[in-house]
Amino acid sequence: MNHPLSQVFRPVKRLFSSCLVSLPARVFSLAFLYALVAAQPGAAQQKKAVTYSEHIAPILATNCVSCHKPNGAGPFSLLTYPDVARRAKTIQRVTESRYMPPWKADPHYVSFGNERRLTEEQIALIKSWVEAGAPQGADRKPKKAELRSQAPLGQPDLVLRPKEAFRIKGDGNENFVMFKIPFELPTAQPIRAIEFVANNRRLLHHANYAVQSVGPEVDIYKGNDLVISDQFLTNMQEFKPLMQEVAYYGGWIPGSTTQEFPSGVGFTMPKRGVILLTVHYGPSAVDTTDWSSVNIYFAKAPIKREIKALSIGSAGVGEITPPLVIPADSIKKFRVNLKLAQDISLLYVWPHMHLLGKSFKAWATTAEGKQINLVSIPDWDFRWQEAYRFRQLQHLPKGAVITVEGEYDNSAANPNNPFSPPRRVISQDLMETRSEMLNLIILFLPYQAGDEAKIL
Repeated sequence: MNHPLSQVFRPVKRLFSSCLVSLPARVFSLAFLYALVAAQPGAAQQKKAVTYSEHIAPILATNCVSCHKPNGAGPFSLLTYPDVARRAKTIQRVTESRYMPPWKADPHYVSFGNERRLTEEQIALIKSWVEAGAPQGADRKPKKAELRSQAPLGQPDLVLRPKEAFRIKGDGNENFVMFKIPFELPTAQPIRAIEFVANNRRLLHHANYAVQSVGPEVDIYKGNDLVISDQFLTNMQEFKPLMQEVAYYGGWIPGSTTQEFPSGVGFTMPKRGVILLTVHYGPSAVDTTDWSSVNIYFAKAPIKREIKALSIGSAGVGEITPPLVIPADSIKKFRVNLKLAQDISLLYVWPHMHLLGKSFKAWATTAEGKQINLVSIPDWDFRWQEAYRFRQLQHLPKGAVITVEGEYDNSAANPNNPFSPPRRVISQDLMETRSEMLNLIILFLPYQAGDEAKIL
């Protein structure tokens, strides 16, 4: 009877038969097998142990600690071995299920520069490490890329926050609040980075803010300092005179990255104006407060290229078709198109919908019919939104049409539906969760030749 392994090595035996015709097949097969095993240390020796220091720390530094650090958006820190070891099994579970790190954009449609997605190999490493008892391994110095993911921007040059802390009632209701934050500076300032710093991270779901330049004819200190969600339709009108010119539009969600700009790129903080800061607070069972802030970092050199912001769809430009009215017990798609009047270079795209959102997609079509993918979120989740940064500046030529498409599920099968039973939901161009929005914010530069090759 032939040795079982002779079946495996029969093709190899034929390959070498011309020089080994006198060697019996059984002897050849076994001899070749022993030689093969001896040449492969992974099979003959124990595999190299997976340790926190060598394998796990770099994965967490790149994908997790931007949120999971002291005063970060995450509920706990993952900066040290003790921090990580005590939560090792939880980390294995949430990474295997791909619940963490949160990343909703389809990487096959567009792969973004601030992408947080673990590879199958990285997930397997974490599993092996946990099953081996989460060994620490030898100490080592973090690589520069790891340090950069943890490093703060330094002390902010300007900290702006509402006039006083906002009091949140423990009545189980959510709140949308728009704060007016006036500012006056000696001179306009070039900005290299801006970040929203959440104070009450447990309740904050997301925030967005518009830096508005306001002329001297408007009293930026007059009137209310905030508008609460159920007062939007009536009281927000007093903020209309403040909405003269948007110098910058940004936002924050748990897990989102700080918005930094390449050298020479940014925006100019106007000498006088307001920040209109809209914050979504989740429900609380106890009375509490929040006093979040916006940190602003000045650039040393003047800004050569000013970032522009454009809001497409709800509360922006372009007409949504059909009108954004979602009947009860229905699943419907809506679109908005915008034709570009100039060549632009995209840095960020920021999709936005509310609780009925099912999927979101945006693309551009050139005059020649070429499609340029912008962003796709096949499984929309209101809890995880992001400003997606392109790996390189994305050129959209003049005449291209940006299409934004949103699908909404207003059925009882949608667990996020704010109404039970479902009822008709309309868009009021507001941030109230129980209404709806279809919106894409783009951050861009006027195009310059060669932008396509510039890495972000």
